[in-house]
Amino acid sequence: MPFQPLRTFIAFFFISLSLFGQSGNIPYSTDYYHLLERYEVKSGQLANEYHVNVKPFERRRVANYLEAMETDSLGLSKVDSFNLRYLKQDSWEWLSDEPEQEKGLWNLFFKQRSDFYHFKNGDFDIHVNPVFHFGGGISSLEGEKQNTFINTRGIRIRGSVNNKLGFYTYFSENQAGTPFYVRDFVLNTDGYPYNGYTKVVNGDSLNMVRDYFQAEGYLMFYPSKNIMLRLGHSKNFIGSGIRSMILSDFSSPYFNFAANVKLGRLEYQNLLAKMNNVQEDFDVADLEVIPPKFMVFHHLNLNVTKNFNLGLFEMVMFGDRKFDMNYLNPVIFYRFVEGLIGSSDNALVGADFKLNLANRVSLYGQLVLDEFNRSQNDEDGWYGQKNAGQLGMKYFDFLGARNLDFQFEYNYARPYTFSHFTTYSNLLNYNLPMAHPLGANFKETMLRGRYQPIDRLNLTLTYLWNQKGYDSDTLNWGGDLSKNYRVNRPLEFGNSIGQGAKGTIRLLRLSSSYMLYHNLWIDVSYQKRRFFGISGDQNENLFKFGIRYNAWKEDYLF
Repeated sequence: MPFQPLRTFIAFFFISLSLFGQSGNIPYSTDYYHLLERYEVKSGQLANEYHVNVKPFERRRVANYLEAMETDSLGLSKVDSFNLRYLKQDSWEWLSDEPEQEKGLWNLFFKQRSDFYHFKNGDFDIHVNPVFHFGGGISSLEGEKQNTFINTRGIRIRGSVNNKLGFYTYFSENQAGTPFYVRDFVLNTDGYPYNGYTKVVNGDSLNMVRDYFQAEGYLMFYPSKNIMLRLGHSKNFIGSGIRSMILSDFSSPYFNFAANVKLGRLEYQNLLAKMNNVQEDFDVADLEVIPPKFMVFHHLNLNVTKNFNLGLFEMVMFGDRKFDMNYLNPVIFYRFVEGLIGSSDNALVGADFKLNLANRVSLYGQLVLDEFNRSQNDEDGWYGQKNAGQLGMKYFDFLGARNLDFQFEYNYARPYTFSHFTTYSNLLNYNLPMAHPLGANFKETMLRGRYQPIDRLNLTLTYLWNQKGYDSDTLNWGGDLSKNYRVNRPLEFGNSIGQGAKGTIRLLRLSSSYMLYHNLWIDVSYQKRRFFGISGDQNENLFKFGIRYNAWKEDYLF
């Protein structure tokens, strides 16, 4: 089996260690993680318990950080204090001073507000929560209307055994009606955002009612207090922005092994992952195995000062063979290995940073180099200038207004970035970009404002503008990651962002969420999206409402 060397290595590694301690991760959600970063910035000092550019966060470390925070010196508003209680309650099992249990329902359920059911003693700890998300809406495009809806039922379970083995599992069964622009994305890419295998009901691609499962599950181990090992199916997110330019949560969950080393102000993460290459021919009806592709990734970041974090990372994508044992070395430069074994894999390197200022402002960014040749790089518009970047700013309590937060972000990816000459080495998983939803050959500006006027009400305004170059006729202008960048490339030099058939998106979204009970939300949103360029001018309006419990919203921001 392709991943057998990795399985053998991990099994041997685990057996050889004396394990103690465990924790689960907090599922990634932009709204939830925004609260955590807000406290870090207001504190005037970067968190050493966890680093905000490596997500998801460990629940134990978040609880430790929140409990140790000197709240008296932060000048927290009433709303901030409410959010702090909410975050602590969500990970109450890791607090040194656990909240008192309530009588709950039948003295069995809701004994802690954050848990439908829990049981905890010296040997065993389990937290069980149902998940549901019910909602509806309407999408209108040039006089044509289509109903949208979401129907999600599922369960989340986390816990530990003997304080040595931590576990997390999530499963949901879903049906969803699709807005026009999401339908068009699926038809163009044959990929379903945030998900893997998805069934279109009755094969009706025009209305595209989707029926699909979602699932994640992993085990966590602590061979020492500074080392965390995780094995299972999950997602990762690298960066401090709305987008990640190297590894985001946009694609399907994937099997991965993560090793995180935490030493004071330094954190090192090593990821080994098996993904799915659905670009290759396979017959689902005959139950053939989807061809695998592999990723190795490591990220080293350091809180250089109390307000400045710098990170370096490296990634290699490869496949069409068994997992390469050379990449099991967690402390070697992958580019050397890639060259050593034949230089056929796709190697990327990059850096990220975060700088907090004046207890109010956070500057952040990423730079990714997919290819670099010193002699050719000075040539104007050489196709091999494959790079991507991000620069952003967050301003908390904007202009002195309490709980009004503002964010600006600029992202770009030059033509042919993240693509390669085989389907096994491009940055696609289940036909979905592993970084930015637009793939490459684009530039983008995003603005986001968040306001929490009262304890339980959150208002969010998001605006984005982006411009992408699409392929025309048979020419590959560098925006489609699924294409071989060596084939039908029109230019050797003179390439620029947005080349090809230009398409521009302007999107404005206003959303509100009110929390009725812990993690029980009512949502209402309105979105106006305009696309103009290669297929004319399309104006789409989307109105949605819903109620959700222990479920996170998926942002279809593209």
